[in-house]
Amino acid sequence: MTEWEERKYKEVFDTVYATTRYRIMRDPHFTIKDLERLLATLYVNDGNDQGGRGVVGDIVSSATIAAHQQVLLEWKRELKEET
Repeated sequence: MTEWEERKYKEVFDTVYATTRYRIMRDPHFTIKDLERLLATLYVNDGNDQGGRGVVGDIVSSATIAAHQQVLLEWKRELKEET
């Protein structure tokens, strides 16, 4: 990745990570199942690239998926530690 691509990836990852963690804290109706469904949709959308979304679109998609995966992993770990 070039420097600008890395910056864009980090920017998107950090934003998605922070907003998803915030949603978990603020929305008691948002569950792990909801996050898993969201991730499943993101995977499908990532694979639907017949039109060619370009480098920026690929970076945004990859970073968004990675951030959600990280939050999901941490959330499951936190719940396991609580029991």
